[in-house]
Amino acid sequence: MSTNKRAGKDVEKLPPLNALRHFEAVARLGSFAAAAGDLHVTHWAVGKQIRLLENWFGVPLFERRSRGVALTDEGAALLNDVKGAFARLSSSVARLRDESITRRITGVVRVNTPASFALCWLIPRLADFQTRYPDIVVRISTTSRKLRYVSDAFDVGVRSGPEDAAGLVSTTLMPDLRLPACSPTILPNRPISTVADLRNHTLLHSTSTRTAWSDWLREAGAPGLQGAHHLDFDHVFLQLSAAAEGLGVTLASLPLIEREIASGRLVCPISEPAWRGPDYILLVNTDRANDDAVIAFRKWIMAAAKIPVEPARSESTQRVRRTTPRAKRSRR
Repeated sequence: MSTNKRAGKDVEKLPPLNALRHFEAVARLGSFAAAAGDLHVTHWAVGKQIRLLENWFGVPLFERRSRGVALTDEGAALLNDVKGAFARLSSSVARLRDESITRRITGVVRVNTPASFALCWLIPRLADFQTRYPDIVVRISTTSRKLRYVSDAFDVGVRSGPEDAAGLVSTTLMPDLRLPACSPTILPNRPISTVADLRNHTLLHSTSTRTAWSDWLREAGAPGLQGAHHLDFDHVFLQLSAAAEGLGVTLASLPLIEREIASGRLVCPISEPAWRGPDYILLVNTDRANDDAVIAFRKWIMAAAKIPVEPARSESTQRVRRTTPRAKRSRR
């Protein structure tokens, strides 16, 4: 038998759906009169639908009382199934309507972020946006300059720290919590269990985060600590890549290494202090703030920033997870 024929047979087995709708309203509100008001029909119409349903099942569904009605045992069992079916149907309808609206949005969104944010955070998540909004074209450009110097060549921007300027609407995207991170391959020979153990390792730096290590070490109570060696890079993403390759220990922004932590390429051997750098800020060009494509991208990226990447199940992962409550107590 074909799928369509089977579906038709299944529908024939269902009670009148309009009657089920009236049944749910009466059960929820406790009287025919209240259900009639809720459904914008007459008291008589509600009674007719309930009698139709009771005749279909061959059992009474309500006990008629002087004040309202009460469910019979059979009615209570039916209500439990009806509520579940209506909830699933409502969810499916809402999802399909959202997808229909989503797929009708077209346009171009020009996104400007620092290169490291684009490479480590945005691009790994961008496939999700393209799936949700296949008709929106995203054009990514990278620079760390203040957006007010980028002119109007962007619709949405992400920066580390606030930027107040005319023509920009800013919103906090997510906090920037930082911890030492390294490849797990370097720890067996030179374990890191305390801040002092960092003196046995190469510390990795980047041009845009020159003071990061000194800020964190001061927070950790070891302002004068020096690593065994130092390596400098032009960009944060090179610094993070070097750490993943086992070249040393980096002070990493946790949002930028979520996926490396989840895959096990990086671990955070010290769980405190989780130093908080300047928040990641989302900025929107006011001239484009009401564009449907820009609104869709802003909504998506704000939601994506709140969804953590599921870590791998390992001892190092548990260390990273334990940083979360401590991070809330750390100072800016």
